[in-house]
Amino acid sequence: MLKGHGLLSLWNGVEPGRLGEYNLWHTREHVPERLVIPGMLRARRYHRGEGPLLEFLTLYELESNAVLASAPYRALLETPTSWSRSMRPSFRGFFRVGHLAVLSRGGGVGSALMATTFADASAPERAWEEIVERVLRETAATAIHVLKKDPAVAPVPFSVPPGGGASYADGGAIMVECYDRTRLASVAAALDPMLGGQGLAQGRAGWTTYDLAYLLDRDELPDVVTLSRPEA
Repeated sequence: MLKGHGLLSLWNGVEPGRLGEYNLWHTREHVPERLVIPGMLRARRYHRGEGPLLEFLTLYELESNAVLASAPYRALLETPTSWSRSMRPSFRGFFRVGHLAVLSRGGGVGSALMATTFADASAPERAWEEIVERVLRETAATAIHVLKKDPAVAPVPFSVPPGGGASYADGGAIMVECYDRTRLASVAAALDPMLGGQGLAQGRAGWTTYDLAYLLDRDELPDVVTLSRPEA
C-alpha cells in the first residue's frame, strides 16, 4: 500500500546529453530536499522500459495533499537551487498530478511498475475491489493503486520545453507493482479483460512499464550524503 493519504506523480523526459547529470541531481539533491518538507514520507524514481508515457516517473507519498500547498513546499518550487534551476530547461515534456487514492492494496515495493492513465475515475471504490483482489491473488502483481486526480493541487510556477510521450488524462491512473518487469505483460493480459468487463478505465492509454531506479524514505535522510553540482 501507499504510505499516507496523498500522492504526487511527476512524469518527464530529459535532454539526452544531460541524462547522467539528471540522475545524479535527482538522487542526491532533488529528492532529499523534498523529503525534508513536513508531510513528505517517501519518494521513488522509475525509468521507463516500454510504452507511451514519459521516460521518468517520480512518486512522492504524502501524509495528505495539503503538503503541496504548504509554505515550505511552495518555497522550494519558487526559489530553486542553482542546480535545480539549471536542470529545468533540460526537461523534455513534463506533467505533474496530485492524486487521491481510490484504492491501494498490496505490500512491499516492487522493482517494476506499469502505469496507465484514463479520463473517467468516477467509479466508486467497490467497483474496483473485486478486480484488484483477483489480480493480486492470481497474478505476479504485488501491489495495485487506483488513483484519481485531485483538482485542488495547484500547478507548478514554471514551464519546461515540450517533449514526446502521452500526457496525463484529467481523470485517473492505475499503477501496478511487480518484482520483475518481464512479468508485467501477463499481469496486463489478466487485468485488461477484467477492466473491460466492468467498463472501468475506458479510453486508457497503453500500459507503460518502468523499472525502479531509486527509493528514499524520510527516515533515511540523515544517511544521505549531499552533493554539490559537478563542475562542467
